[in-house]
Amino acid sequence: MSKQFIKQCQNLIKKTKTYQNSMINFSIIALFLTISFASNALTDEEQDFILLGDNFKNLPKVINGQTKIKYWGNVSIEQGSLKIKAEDAIVFNGKDGISSVVLTGKPVTMEKIIDQEFGKINVTANKITFNVIDNKLLMTGKVVINSKLQGEMSGENISMDLKTKEIKGNNANGDSRVKLIIKPKSKK
Repeated sequence: MSKQFIKQCQNLIKKTKTYQNSMINFSIIALFLTISFASNALTDEEQDFILLGDNFKNLPKVINGQTKIKYWGNVSIEQGSLKIKAEDAIVFNGKDGISSVVLTGKPVTMEKIIDQEFGKINVTANKITFNVIDNKLLMTGKVVINSKLQGEMSGENISMDLKTKEIKGNNANGDSRVKLIIKPKSKK
């Protein structure tokens, strides 16, 4: 073998090792960035509360330290995984920001990822009162809640605490019942 050929092989090995080290370093940096972004991910409550509508009117009269803003026409709310669509909304705003939102429509629709275990819920109702401070929902009028974990719940009055995941239904007007449908697990 010629000395030149051996020298070329040695240079090639050096370049290959440099390339491999670069790829390993790149992979480690990418892993740390992924972990860093995941640990800094904002919860729904820490993200901006975005409310849109075709029209709005500020009702400047202060009652109990709060003002009202009325939105109507193609109303939508987004905050992280929370997405709500309605015909009308009244926003109650105090010195600490939005305290609650009352949404009406035929129907109001809502979806939200509760957490990794509970998963996503889909809600339809004629009215949803969202208490932003306590993170609670009061749903009235032809309420249907679907979730992979809990099945399908329906009734005229259902409340949900989004922090504790507690759901309560009651027979408010005496002529309807609260219903829960749980699908059997499919056998594979």
